[in-house]
Amino acid sequence: MLRVLCAALVAALAAAPVAGLAAAARERPAARAGKAGKAKGAKRRPAARPRPSQSRLERARAELASVRRDPQKRRFRDRWEKAITSLTKAARGKDRAPALLAAARGRYALYRFSQVESDRDEALRLAALARRSGAREAAAFAAAVRREAGDDRLARPARTARKAGRPVPRAAPAPEEKDEDGSLDEALTKALEDGDGDTARPQPRPFAPVPEGREAEGPVRVSEVRSWSHAGYTRVAVYLSRPATFHKLELPSDRDHPRRLAIDIPGAVLDGPAPSYRVGDELVEQVRTGQTDPQTVRVVLDLHGDEELEAVALADPPRLIVDVGGAAERGAAPADGGRGAGELAVRRPIHRIIVDAGHGGHDSGAIGPTRVREKDVTLAVARRLARRLRSMGYEVLLTRNDDRYLALEERTAFANAHRGDLFVSIHANAHPRRDRRGTETFVLNVADDRYARRLAARENGALSDDAPEGIEVRHILSDLDARWSAEASRRLARQVQRELVSSIRQEAGAVRDLGVKSALFYVLLGARMPAVLVETAFISNRAEERRLRDPRFQDAVAEAIARGVGSFARGEAPVAAR
Repeated sequence: MLRVLCAALVAALAAAPVAGLAAAARERPAARAGKAGKAKGAKRRPAARPRPSQSRLERARAELASVRRDPQKRRFRDRWEKAITSLTKAARGKDRAPALLAAARGRYALYRFSQVESDRDEALRLAALARRSGAREAAAFAAAVRREAGDDRLARPARTARKAGRPVPRAAPAPEEKDEDGSLDEALTKALEDGDGDTARPQPRPFAPVPEGREAEGPVRVSEVRSWSHAGYTRVAVYLSRPATFHKLELPSDRDHPRRLAIDIPGAVLDGPAPSYRVGDELVEQVRTGQTDPQTVRVVLDLHGDEELEAVALADPPRLIVDVGGAAERGAAPADGGRGAGELAVRRPIHRIIVDAGHGGHDSGAIGPTRVREKDVTLAVARRLARRLRSMGYEVLLTRNDDRYLALEERTAFANAHRGDLFVSIHANAHPRRDRRGTETFVLNVADDRYARRLAARENGALSDDAPEGIEVRHILSDLDARWSAEASRRLARQVQRELVSSIRQEAGAVRDLGVKSALFYVLLGARMPAVLVETAFISNRAEERRLRDPRFQDAVAEAIARGVGSFARGEAPVAAR
């Protein structure tokens, strides 16, 4: 018995180390697996927390660049405010100075787009903060803004006088700026061109094969189709994400299809489902869109008859405009430039006048130093002008009779659709120089000078004033000149300008006669009648802003335009009656 117990004890002692090793062996793989898991986790940890590729300042700059680049975004103040606020929030630590300078430049760019004086004042405030934070270019930028405004001469003497307790000296009368603006100050050019590394200054080039700097933005997106029609006339607008070229192809009717106009837009895609639009009038049945290949969108107008067609690309906002019909009744001018029988066709009795009050709705136009809004002034003058013309026996239609927004193409479409004999668009001028003053009247053509281009850019709703007006634009406008009464427009403009200057001098005193000029105003483009744009006074000038707010001045302007229209109409009727 004892022998059996001893044998069992020896066997147990011999088995114990083996069991321990087995357990240890079982634990080691688990431990190794745990260590391996930890090692793998250590490798994955940086991927789970990637370092940002851009700093907060770089992201804010990119946000502002996106607003400035996109014609749709930059038309809304809240987009600008959000981007500029992002820059001010990025003004921390070593980025404080460059962020504040970028915000100042962004606010100045907004001022050039909005013509709201408080935007320029805020740009100067931000520039002062940037200068105190160490931004070396801030002082030059602020000085350039003041020079442009015409109030830089007293900035430093005034500060010195206040510190010394002396009276602040008065400014000497500022010399009038010439009509032809010179090049922008280098510091302001840098602000508009985003000198902080943001190269997104908008460059609308509606007639260039591939707009420069746009290749990286992806394809053109076709988003919406709209139309306006009346007896004998239809206008169709196709809205795009950015300027684009197009190819036009007319397809005759056959047994299975009506006559069609096909417009191919290369480098384009549909923005969502293919937008189609039923017009259903006497000229156009419907507008269809489709993706003919991965890089081309085709827009097709199904037509009822053989009326004349015109298509043009506009840049800001980007869209294609197609006019159908309406030309035959007006009498196209001959190739000799409007003489002979063609001139008699242009000179016809004036019965129906279209009066257009500029801006409206969310588009306030320029805003003066004391917050007088251009849209309110133009509506007040337009209503007074309509009453005066009606008292003279004319039929008058207003493009808007209340505070609502109208697209530029809708205004001339309204005039064409209602077969107006004249089109008069009322505006108030604005300029970065506070001392700029005067009255001028414009007709449609390639701009006379840099100043006219800048003004047209503002009225067209564009930030850039350097869109090229090359051979193709001149060709289109020369065609419009021949067929849509360009010479008659100049005769009307001369009569209106003469009466305006005379009336304002009698009512309000001195006025600067800036004359009759030409520029590429989209609101006049496509008008099938004599058309002028009247810049009544400079709302950016404090003295002229007071005039524009005064009902007596508004009456004087309306009376003067009515007399100019009457003189023009009397000059046209006898010729047409012969």
